[in-house]
Amino acid sequence: MDFNITAEEEALVFHVACLLQSGLSPTDDDLAEELGDEVRPLLQSLLDKGWLVIDKERELTLSVIARAAVSSRKDVEGP
Repeated sequence: MDFNITAEEEALVFHVACLLQSGLSPTDDDLAEELGDEVRPLLQSLLDKGWLVIDKERELTLSVIARAAVSSRKDVEGP
């Protein structure tokens, strides 16, 4: 896992966390529709770094370490 993420990637992690906490299970297409196609490279980077994972239904979720990072930073909101 790569612990070095950009501010944009961090904001996206927190946005995904907020969606998940709201009971939603976003896919990459859902986020691209909501935030624009420019989010796709950020998603791929976060997947490559191990911050996000994709399940069988193509839904995004946080990795174990990402969940720990999010839970320790409740002061940060998504984009």
